[in-house]
Formats: sequence, C-alpha cells, structure tokens
Amino acid sequence: MSIRSCIILLSLMIVISPVSASYAGDSPLMNVIHDTHRGDVEFTFGDSIYGGEMMCNDTYTVNFEVDIPVNGSIRVARAYTYWVWSKIGLEGIYPLVNASLVHDGSVVPVSSLARYTDTKGFVARYDFFSGTDVYDLSNQIREDGMYSISLENSAEDDRTFCMQGIGLLIVYESEDMPVIEYWVNEGCDMLYAEYGITPKMATTTTYFEGDVDVETVDRAELITVSPSGGYTQGAKQTRNRLYFNEKTEGTPILGDIIKLLFGSGKSWKDVYLTSESVQIAIDEREVTNYLKSVDNFASIQDSGDYLLATNAIMVLEYGDSTGQETEDTHGFGLLSGIFSVIIACAIAKR
Repeated sequence: MSIRSCIILLSLMIVISPVSASYAGDSPLMNVIHDTHRGDVEFTFGDSIYGGEMMCNDTYTVNFEVDIPVNGSIRVARAYTYWVWSKIGLEGIYPLVNASLVHDGSVVPVSSLARYTDTKGFVARYDFFSGTDVYDLSNQIREDGMYSISLENSAEDDRTFCMQGIGLLIVYESEDMPVIEYWVNEGCDMLYAEYGITPKMATTTTYFEGDVDVETVDRAELITVSPSGGYTQGAKQTRNRLYFNEKTEGTPILGDIIKLLFGSGKSWKDVYLTSESVQIAIDEREVTNYLKSVDNFASIQDSGDYLLATNAIMVLEYGDSTGQETEDTHGFGLLSGIFSVIIACAIAKR
C-alpha cells in the first residue's frame, strides 16, 4: 500500500471512529419510550445492595414487590442491571451473564434487550468496563406479587464483575388515573472530573424531545439514576449537579432572578448520595415550574465525585387547569417578593 493510500485510510478511520469511552460526557442517554395514556410511573431498586466481586457461577438476586393499582394493569416493565469493574486480570472485558425471573415458584430465563457500556478511555491499568443491561419484562410481570431477578456470572474463564444493583421501571395503565405523558431515556455515561477532565466536560445532557402544552400540565416530575453518585470520599465541596432546562455555565444573580420570574431552568447540587451498602442514587423531583414548551432537557455533572448516568425519566401529569400558583411563578407574581429572591439567590451562590 502506498504512503498516500495509508494517509487516506488513516484519515477515514479518524473521521468514522466514534469517541465512545472517556470520563467526559460523550455517551448521552437515549430515548427509548415516549407515550401518553392514563396511568402512573414507578421506579424502584427493590432490596438491591452492592454485590461485590462475582466469580464464575456466582449469583446475585434482587427482590421486588409489585402492587398493581385497583382496576389497573402493567403497560411497561423494564429492568436495569448495573455492573462495574468487569475484567479479566488487569484487562477490561465485557461480562457474560445468565438472567432469570423468579415468580410464584417458576423460574423463567430472560434475555438482555440492550447493553450500554463506558470506560475511562485512556490506556492505563484498571481501565475496567462498566455498564447497564436492559431487560424488557413487560410480558413476564403481569400481576401482583413478589418477583426476583437473578443474575449468574456464566463465564467459563476468569472474568469477574461487581453488581451495584438492579432497577425496575413499571408503567401502570388505568382509566382511574390521570393522563400522563412520559419519556424514558437510558444508557451509561461514566463521568469523572479528574485527569484533565473539567466539570464542564464531565457533563452529560439528555433530551425529552417534543412539544409540551405547559398550561395544561398539572405536575412535571424528573427521575434520574446515578450508580456511584455521591459515594466517592475524595470529592471536595460540591460533588455533583443536576440541571433541568438550564445551561451548565454559571450566571450572575440578576440572571437567576430573570429565570425565576419568567420560568426558565434550574440547577441543584449534591443531589446524588449513596452509601457503602447501597451504591445507586436516585433523585425524584418536581420540575413543573421549569418546564419548557419544546425539547426539555436534563444535564448531570460530576465535580470530582465519579459517577455513572444511566436513567432519566420525565413524567407529565395533565389536568384541566394548571392553577394560579403555577401561573404566578411563570409571570410577574414574584415581583412582590423580589427582595426575598435576591437574598435566596445570593445564599445559593455561596
């Protein structure tokens, strides 16, 4: 092959090769479900605990209590298994897993629907793999009762991995419930503001695309999930931040006041906290006052904490009217309390 041909081939490889692994926010969560009907959304970790290193044939099991509302049914049941430190020796490698669902004495093998992975992305020791495996259990979980999800390390070599826990998303459907619209975004983005990665770089943004009639929304809820979030002891001051419909750059106090008056976005710090036994953090918060009429988005930022961003779910509950309080928040009703807002913003910026 000529030198010219080699240069052309190398250039093509650079163009088409995706940057798919690093501590930066380069693997945004993907939308997999967007739907509207009468119902409710629930996300639970069951009795998940950190499982430690799993050798060949080791198993990890999490139990979930499912309680379907009266006159309701299950429209979506989706399980997420969060694994880290997948390796063989000192080399990163993908885990081999056999999964099964146990209910009422029966054991049913289930297959993974999707796998999302990420690594720190530079050549070094301990560049082990982390990921989220997704299982669609909508046809298996149909009634009340106790369900157990069991995972086995099925590798025939010496590869091992650690289980942080399992999440179960259930979407109920019932004519007795309010109309909801919801977006389910999922994936695995490893974030760590170290080794030359700044907090701004260690930020992942996910979008809930589409138009929203804000005036008819009674309540908007944002659910985000972060394995390892808030667990790292080395982080100083702010460990992580969650943004909703707000850019991640800082703004002066006057900008905060304008955003509050006219219904723009919001950010919160240190929303993800885990412990040694439960190493998956979940944040569920109302974001009604910060909703946009088109293409809402959420950003998760690391500040030296080390975390994974794996799930982001937005749920809108609709009604006949939004209420005076919500309208005031988006208009000039706050002008009477302008001095209180100034003081609150000044404190928040400390």
